[in-house]
This record gives sequence, C-alpha cells and structure tokens, in this order.
Amino acid sequence: MSNASARAHVASLTAAPLIPVANPALENHQTSTLQETDSDEAIKPTTTQSRKEKRREKKQKHDSALATPSDTDNEASSPPHKPPNKPPKKKRKPTTDTTIASLLPLMPPAKDAVQKVYPLLICSIGNPGSTYANTLHSAGHVITSYISERKGYKPFTKGLSGLVSRPDDTKMSFSIIRGYSRVQDPSALPPSDYWTFWQSTTLMNMSGASVKKAYNEWLRTVKAQSPFGSAAQGRLVVVHDELESALGKVTVRDGGASAKGHNGLKSCQQQLGGIKWWRVGVGIGRPESREPSVVSRYVLGKMSGAQRAALEKSAVGVYAALEEIAEGQK
Repeated sequence: MSNASARAHVASLTAAPLIPVANPALENHQTSTLQETDSDEAIKPTTTQSRKEKRREKKQKHDSALATPSDTDNEASSPPHKPPNKPPKKKRKPTTDTTIASLLPLMPPAKDAVQKVYPLLICSIGNPGSTYANTLHSAGHVITSYISERKGYKPFTKGLSGLVSRPDDTKMSFSIIRGYSRVQDPSALPPSDYWTFWQSTTLMNMSGASVKKAYNEWLRTVKAQSPFGSAAQGRLVVVHDELESALGKVTVRDGGASAKGHNGLKSCQQQLGGIKWWRVGVGIGRPESREPSVVSRYVLGKMSGAQRAALEKSAVGVYAALEEIAEGQK
C-alpha cells in the first residue's frame, strides 16, 4: 500500500466518529466496505470524493435538523427576549351567598335606621332694638350673628316669630329668558349642616314664649322634610350671656339646670316644660359691685372693642359645643 493511500485510509477512519450518525445502516455498510477493501486499487480518488460528499451532505442535513427545531419545541426554544404568550385572565368568582350573608349584619334594614345627626334650632335671647344692640346682655345675638355670617348663611330676616338665618340652599341656574338666577335646591345642602339660627325680638325677661313658638313651628318643618318622618328629632339650643363667668368663657348645660338669677333663662324654663333642650352660656364678666343698679348699667351698657373681640373669639368654643349637640355627644 502506497503512503498516499495509507494516509487516505487512516483519515477516513478517524473522521467518521466525529460526525453524528444520521443513517446507522449506511455507516455500517461503509465501515464493512473499508475493512474488506484493503488494496490500492479499491481506494480510488473518485470513490473517496464520493464518500466525502456523502459525509458533507449528511452533516448539512444534521446541522439543518438542529437549526430548525420541531413544532413541539418551538415555544420552549424561543429567544429569551421575546415575551411569552400572556396567560388567559382568570375570571372572578361570583360572590357567594355566604359572603352576602356576612355583610347583612352591617346593613340594618331601613326600619331599624337610627338618626345620628340632629338638625338644630339655635336661639339667642337678648333685648331687641338699636338701644340694646351691642350690649353685653345681648351677647347671645352677637354670637349667633357672628357664626351665621362665618358659615355663609342667609342674612337674618323675619320668620318663626323672630329673626331667622338659614343655610343657603339655592344654586345658580341658567335659562334663555331670565339668564342666570338662583333657584332653591334642597339637595345642595348637606343634612348634617342643617342648622337654623333664630334671634328673639322680645324683651329678655319674656323671651320664653317666643322661643317655644319658634321651636314648635320649626320642628313641624323638620318632620315634614326628614326621611324619618314623624319620628325625626330636632334639638333646641339657647345661647345666652352669663354674668358669673369670665369674659368669653363658654359653658354647656342642660336647659333645666339652675338659671342662677338669669330672668331670660327662667322664662324659657317656665315655657319649655317637657321639652329637652340645651343652653350655651358665654361669659361677660361682672362689675366689682353687686348693687343691682351697677349690675344693670354694666350689662346694658355698650360693649368696648376689646369686649366684643373677646366674645367673637369665644364663637369657636360655642361652635364646637353646637357640633357636639348635633352629633348626639351631649
């Protein structure tokens, strides 16, 4: 055997195991042919070329098979930068009867509903007219006017046998004929803010009768407009001056508590028997002398700027007390 033939023979045997076998039967046939043909004439250049081409073809087929995965492996071998298919959205499970049943105790039926916020009729007692305006004895009027104005209520006008200031329950409306105008809209008013301020127009010592008349008329309106109907409750609060307290001090008491010589409170207690009501006193200080004439001049005299400022400052405490009464905390 020549050296060239020997080298060709050895190269063909060495290269065969490095290529994956695509057709085992053909490979076995080629191996047996190489073992049987051991002469120089059996290994011709054309035959060796043909085998190389076959090997090359087999390798190309094998490589192409590796490069083109099957349909079943397509998703698993997809490039990492491609996002996987979105999983189908899970449908929400319908609310079960058990869940609804667990919520029922939190939602009492309408017939068992309890009124938690109470409309207020806030009455101030004092002496009427310009002669007694801006006096310490009419401190209640100063307070109700101050709070009503700060809350943006309507100005005091005649009503309920006295002067009334109510919330602004109107809104702006537009029509082609009249243009912009205000129309009444009860829905514009939050129920929790339905307070009515009332000022007595009678003398302090006889204010009880007009307070009772105003309260009864107001309560009828509350019951007619409330979703609770005849079971609706409204609360009465009387704001007054308090001689025995420091200037601007706020006190809250039951209406039946001792009047401490206040003739306006005595008149209210006589007229409001059987009615639950509250009173909010605003301190006006007192003179050093306890002589009736001195005390009278003190309470009926015009307030100084400092005294009025102290009363207006006390409106914060009065307002807090009214909120507590409206929310049933008093």
